[in-house]
Amino acid sequence: MPPLQIEGVAMENQTQMWVSAVRLLVPETGNFVSCGNIAPGSICSTTFPEAAYSGSPVEITWSQGGQIHSTGQFKLQIPADLASERPAMVRLVISGQGSAGAMVVQRPD
Repeated sequence: MPPLQIEGVAMENQTQMWVSAVRLLVPETGNFVSCGNIAPGSICSTTFPEAAYSGSPVEITWSQGGQIHSTGQFKLQIPADLASERPAMVRLVISGQGSAGAMVVQRPD
């Protein structure tokens, strides 16, 4: 089975405040994707060339209300029904002050 290919990130701000300097980092490789400012209830999405998902831990950092937040390192969740032969993307959600998470989702066609 071919390795899962990731080709984008959608960063969603579900809070009532602006967030800025949102970054999804893979500490093992130094690779990261970032968005500058995301309005309350908005999404910043970006695509990039397909990259094989290695399973390495990721870390989310962002600034909100004058404070810098970090999730610390964690492994992305991959749904059991994800079709690994089709491109996927990472869905990152900031859900509250100091609270965020991410998972792999199927990329819409």
